[in-house]
Amino acid sequence: MTHDEIEDYLDRLVGRRAPSTHTVRAYRSDLRAYARFARTRNLPWARGETILEYVRALQIVQGAAPRTVRRRLAALRGFFKDNARGAGGGPSPFLDLDIQLPRPRSLPRALSRDEATTLARAARRGLRAGRLGRAERVVLVAVLTLTSVGLRVGELALLRRGDFDAGDGGLHVRGKGNRDRRVFIVDQELRAELAELAQGPGDAALFAPGGRPWNAGRLREAIKAFARDAGLRRVVTPHMLRHTSATLLLEDGVDLLFLQRMLGHENIATTALYARVNDSSLRQALERAALLGALAA
Repeated sequence: MTHDEIEDYLDRLVGRRAPSTHTVRAYRSDLRAYARFARTRNLPWARGETILEYVRALQIVQGAAPRTVRRRLAALRGFFKDNARGAGGGPSPFLDLDIQLPRPRSLPRALSRDEATTLARAARRGLRAGRLGRAERVVLVAVLTLTSVGLRVGELALLRRGDFDAGDGGLHVRGKGNRDRRVFIVDQELRAELAELAQGPGDAALFAPGGRPWNAGRLREAIKAFARDAGLRRVVTPHMLRHTSATLLLEDGVDLLFLQRMLGHENIATTALYARVNDSSLRQALERAALLGALAA
């Protein structure tokens, strides 16, 4: 399991599934960690026993969380499956393994409605003031877009000028696994801001101050700084805005199937996490319904 073999596999993975840069970086780190583990212990890397020993080391020695162990095993499983396809590649050692790990179903972190209101109003005020440079406008438009349609920050960074249709507010989004989708900006002020960003020759990045596109990392830092300046005490990330969009739209009655399409989830079970409302929301819904009072009146 050499450096070149790992890089060749990642190149093929990118060609087949177009994973995010973050996923590729994580898989590279995971595969290298396993290769070091097998090498330092002089264990055959393509054996099920070695994989089991590695899992035990992660859990007992390193105290890794189940989510971390699962991700590392996913990277290994993909590598060995790809290796089995190649000339002379043997069967994957995972074929004879039965590894059971707990699967936590944690709720996505989201802003409260009040926090989202504070952030959106601050962004709107900044845009209406009209005294911002393009770089500052890009950040505010990004905040409102993420909150409006729940894009991943990597998807936002990939948007080109030609991906926005000013006529119907449509955005052509390049999602995970080469799954493209179309979402719609229905807010007229935000649509006008995006139309302004989309102006100009060529098909440059839509979120590109000075013609240079912002990568996901730069957008994360800029959004975090804006949220702090807006008065939010929590550290706000683009992914929190994605979860906030889904959670608030669900609370406002948007169907789960529509949310699945908007968010680009392959499996609706992922979208269904947002349906796990908190106790306060449940109590308010029951109070509004007043079922027993209506039945026994």
